Amino acid sequence: MIKLNMSGNLISSKSKNAYLQRLQKIQKMKFTRDADELFQVMLTAKSEQIENLHVKTIINGKTIENDTTKELGSTSEAPSPMEMLLASFANCLEISALLYFSFNNVNVDSVKLKVTAEYDKRCVLPDKEAPEPGFYNINYTWYIESKEKRKKIEAVLDKVNRNCPVKGTFSRNHAYKQIINIL
Repeated sequence: MIKLNMSGNLISSKSKNAYLQRLQKIQKMKFTRDADELFQVMLTAKSEQIENLHVKTIINGKTIENDTTKELGSTSEAPSPMEMLLASFANCLEISALLYFSFNNVNVDSVKLKVTAEYDKRCVLPDKEAPEPGFYNINYTWYIESKEKRKKIEAVLDKVNRNCPVKGTFSRNHAYKQIINIL
C-alpha cells in the first residue's frame, strides 16, 4: 500500500484530497473488473481543418489548435503538433513532480522544468539516409527550490520518471490500426 503524506503547498488541498481518494480506490480495487470500468479510460481526439494548415482537435470538450510554422504559411499563433507533443511531455513530468513532492514529505517551494529535443525535418525525404520521424535526444533539466537534501529530491524524481504517463507512452512500442472511410 502506498502511503502519502499531505505536506507541502505546491498543490491545493482540494487537488490533494481528490488525488488521495482516487488513489485509495485504486489500491482497494486493484485489477478487478469493477476497477477496469472505473480506471481504464478511452480518449478520443477529433481533428478538423480550420484553414490552410491550421487545425483544431476536440478532446473531452476542450479545443486544442495546431498549425505549422510561419515559413510554411502559418497564419495563426498555434503551436505545431511537435511543439505541442514536447510541451505535453514537459507538462506531464511537472504535474507528476508536483503530485509526488506533495505526497512524499518533501518540502519544495517551486518546481520548474526545461525540456529540449531535436527534430530533423529531413525525415520526409525518400532517402536511405533520412532519419526516422520524431524526436531525438530528449533532455530535461529540473529547477527546484528547496532546502531538502538532494537524495530526497532525486528519490522523488525517480518515481516521476518511472510513472509519468507521457514518458511511458514515448517508451513503449505501439500497435497502430488505421481505418479509412471515403465519404
